[in-house]
Amino acid sequence: MGLPFAARVRALLTTPFAAALLSFLFPGLGQASVGNRGRAAIVALPMLAVLGVFALILIFDRSSLFGLTPDQGLLTSLLILDLMLFVYHLWAVLDAYVLAGKARPDRLQRGAFPSKWATVLSVGVLVSGTIGVHAAVAEVSISWQHALSCNTGATPCWFDISYPQCGSPFPANAEFGIVGVNKGIVFSANPCLSTGDGPPELAWAGGVRAQLYANTGNPGPALSSRWPNNQTSPRQCDASAVPGSDTADCAYDYGWNAAADSYRTAASAYVSLGLAPAGATSTPSPNVWWLDVEIINSWRPDTTLNVAVLKGAVAYLQSVGAAGIGFYSTQYQWNQITGGTSDFSAYPSWVAGANSAKQAVGICSAKGFTGGRVALVQYHAGGFDADFLCQGNSG
Repeated sequence: MGLPFAARVRALLTTPFAAALLSFLFPGLGQASVGNRGRAAIVALPMLAVLGVFALILIFDRSSLFGLTPDQGLLTSLLILDLMLFVYHLWAVLDAYVLAGKARPDRLQRGAFPSKWATVLSVGVLVSGTIGVHAAVAEVSISWQHALSCNTGATPCWFDISYPQCGSPFPANAEFGIVGVNKGIVFSANPCLSTGDGPPELAWAGGVRAQLYANTGNPGPALSSRWPNNQTSPRQCDASAVPGSDTADCAYDYGWNAAADSYRTAASAYVSLGLAPAGATSTPSPNVWWLDVEIINSWRPDTTLNVAVLKGAVAYLQSVGAAGIGFYSTQYQWNQITGGTSDFSAYPSWVAGANSAKQAVGICSAKGFTGGRVALVQYHAGGFDADFLCQGNSG
């Protein structure tokens, strides 16, 4: 007759993998599961001490962990502590595995223990999990340190500027720059993009390496003098075969035309700076483009028409071989303008509105308003708009 169910459960909990898993969840639990309570107490003591210290910090110095301005020394200490905890955590897992292997109960039937390859796999899973947990903590700490250093000017970071900075000093500690090609609305040129009303912002942003952003909008045929009429490509708008100007196809064409105008503005700026030959109609190197989607621009109540405009803009930038395309907005504005569409989930989000570098780091790990990943998070630093580069960003 086989073992009773309760006995089989108890026996299962004393297997090497189960013991190691318990100590992965909390050091010492695996040692306790095989009956070695003294060793379990010793193994659990360091983790209990760490939790006690954090509890005291939460009670008496909460701001050091959750304040808007993190302390660089604290972040470094947390990184070192995480490394020490990784070594300790890994040892606790392996110790529980070995200890359970030595204390296998004789009542288990032959063949109840895993094969050599199953053993290797189970150990590999637990070791990988331990590494992953502590690597994630270390990544957050390193990201916070980078953001703090950038925020205080200790290390270079990303910034974005546009026409409001005309004639004013630009960020001096920029690792990379993003520059607006418009003067706040579609079909308008930033007067400082190249030679003009002030120092050329395109040169500051890295010239051919610069990332660019363009305004978007959808004023509709009643308000826009630029609304397409009798346009047959890329969609037919108010043409003889397809009458009507207030349609999704016309909105698509409007977005296409607006993006084309912004692209021509950028190409002309490169020519003006001598970075492209005279008469060039394309930028000297493919740029990453961001489409600025904000409620301060004109939009229609019909969000499907607004989405059509953005699809037209994306299609144009794709047609000229943009190195990357993304959207700049906030979740609220995106919802208001597009109805929260997920049609652009393949494109990254550049999120506006973070209050600090520390908050920007947290936003990086969330889903973007497009439904895809967050690539950049904008926050205010030193009188400028700084941008925290989330890991894996390529535009």
